[in-house]
Amino acid sequence: MSAERREIGRIHVIWKATLTRLNGERLAGSTDNVSAEGVNVIVSKPLVLGEPVQIDIVTSCGQGTCYFKLRGMAVYSHVLDMNLGHAVGLRLLKPLLAYTELVGSLGVTVSRERSR
Repeated sequence: MSAERREIGRIHVIWKATLTRLNGERLAGSTDNVSAEGVNVIVSKPLVLGEPVQIDIVTSCGQGTCYFKLRGMAVYSHVLDMNLGHAVGLRLLKPLLAYTELVGSLGVTVSRERSR
């Protein structure tokens, strides 16, 4: 079992997410967890560490639908067991205020403890 190393708490949510690579390739997927500074997205292909991507997120919020167009950089990419795809961790680059406010309104459900 691996110890939690991230200091920023994350919230487990499943939102529709599409990653767009610099070459225009689009990878449809969904979030697994989010924070104000990053997202974990499950997609069909791995990303290269440091690879910049556009992240399009769609979720319901309030009385309607929220759409966020974010920019991020791959900080990890792990293959999932049982051919379920790849978990891709993305650090957000200058996240939108509306996005960080939505995430903040959801509360933190994952530990913020740092491993020793």
